[in-house]
Amino acid sequence: MTTPLGTGPTADPTVNAFFAALGTRDLGGLLALIAEDATWTIPGDPAIVPWTGERHGRDALPEGFFTPLFEAAEPLAFEVLHSHTGDGTVYVHGSFRYRFHVSRQVLDDEFVMRFTVADGRITSYRIFEDSLGLARAHTGDLGLGLSGV
Repeated sequence: MTTPLGTGPTADPTVNAFFAALGTRDLGGLLALIAEDATWTIPGDPAIVPWTGERHGRDALPEGFFTPLFEAAEPLAFEVLHSHTGDGTVYVHGSFRYRFHVSRQVLDDEFVMRFTVADGRITSYRIFEDSLGLARAHTGDLGLGLSGV
């Protein structure tokens, strides 16, 4: 099912609110949904893609995740394909499309996001995505120093 950018049909209202706030780039709304001591994990090398890596605490997220992502990329599409909720964990399988400002590259990617939610706040987040494809699209460097590419 295709949904409007930033919305997501999950059984968890916190995750749905997160998707809505992400779609409108509402930083205050996003931070209000995240626990003060949350762990945020986006696999990758922050020296190449600044919003990747692991962050601890809500206060690390504006400059460590949201602002660099918002400045680097324009969201073009977002689709939730499936979600599963149980025991405070929400798994969301979907796809997105972003255009990166510096490289002008467009990335079509499929992901699984894992949220842990307690008392209406996200306590941990991890995304499973094509981190090499993300780095290539962000930088425009298809080889990223890898030989034979």
